[in-house]
Amino acid sequence: MRNLMVWMGCLAMAGLATAAPTVVTTQGEESDLAKTFSSTDLIQGLIATELPGDMGWHPANSDPLDKLPAFTDGIGMRPTGLTGLLNDFPPAGSPAKRVQYNLAQAKDIAEIDVFTGNNGRDGRVFHTYTVEFSSDGGSSWTAPIYVQSHPSGTLNNAANNRWRAVLTQLTDTSGTLAAGVTNLRFDFYAVDNTGGQMRDPYNGINPFTGIDDGLTAAFVSPLVWEIDVIEVPEPATLALIGMGGLFLRRRRA
Repeated sequence: MRNLMVWMGCLAMAGLATAAPTVVTTQGEESDLAKTFSSTDLIQGLIATELPGDMGWHPANSDPLDKLPAFTDGIGMRPTGLTGLLNDFPPAGSPAKRVQYNLAQAKDIAEIDVFTGNNGRDGRVFHTYTVEFSSDGGSSWTAPIYVQSHPSGTLNNAANNRWRAVLTQLTDTSGTLAAGVTNLRFDFYAVDNTGGQMRDPYNGINPFTGIDDGLTAAFVSPLVWEIDVIEVPEPATLALIGMGGLFLRRRRA
């Protein structure tokens, strides 16, 4: 049975006062996730640019294919068991990984899916990230949207849950998460304290949520298996879907 969790932190986007970004989390085995990795999304095969402040990779992550290519290869965990392992011990409030994707042309984005996990079934399966959008080639950016896969204090370890994989789906009730996007910027944060306990990246108040989770800042980072950026369907595609649905209803009638 699929494990479903709806967890909303502080989700803000500049210029979209009526927007309602939503995060839905599923976790468990890969087969329990709401969907699988895409091989046709907008950043499939793109290699991100690492931004200033990026902390590189965990020393154990030495295979080049487990680094930036892993985020967009549509594969998930590779046989190494170290796919997407980010560096530990970022300073409190600072990301472990900072990357930017540049699209070939402006696109409307419907959804962002982030997959993390660990064969060790511990706190590295969680994820916390922010995403920002640019519609002018990176000259200006929206306010960051903050996504935390699980509430602080959630446990995943030998005694609790034993999840191997986690997926968050960031969407918007309008159907369009961001319009005319030319660039995306992601910051990924540490998530754990070595005991399999989800924690936010801050000591004290989290500036995105306005909440102090009462825990010290996370310093153990996740394994980011995949980032998928899903385009808003073209109107023609939506029309065909609608016609197909009407056809099916008429046949059943």
